[in-house]
Amino acid sequence: MSIYSVFYTDKPLPAGAKPDLTYMLPLNFVTKDEALKNAFKLIYGGAIVWKIEGPDGFHLDREGVENEYRIFKHSAQ
Repeated sequence: MSIYSVFYTDKPLPAGAKPDLTYMLPLNFVTKDEALKNAFKLIYGGAIVWKIEGPDGFHLDREGVENEYRIFKHSAQ
């Protein structure tokens, strides 16, 4: 089964700091769309999504996730 993992923090970190992702428990989803949809909900709620990883080398870093969120918000208007 394919798993897409969303890594996030719900509290801001000091400027320039990055979280230690090895200590985070990711949220896991079966589809990429499900992972993105829930990542967007986290961002809307004020969380920081640091990355999404999935099968076959799929990877979105923080910038990529935020770009997808901007596209989603723009298309929803």
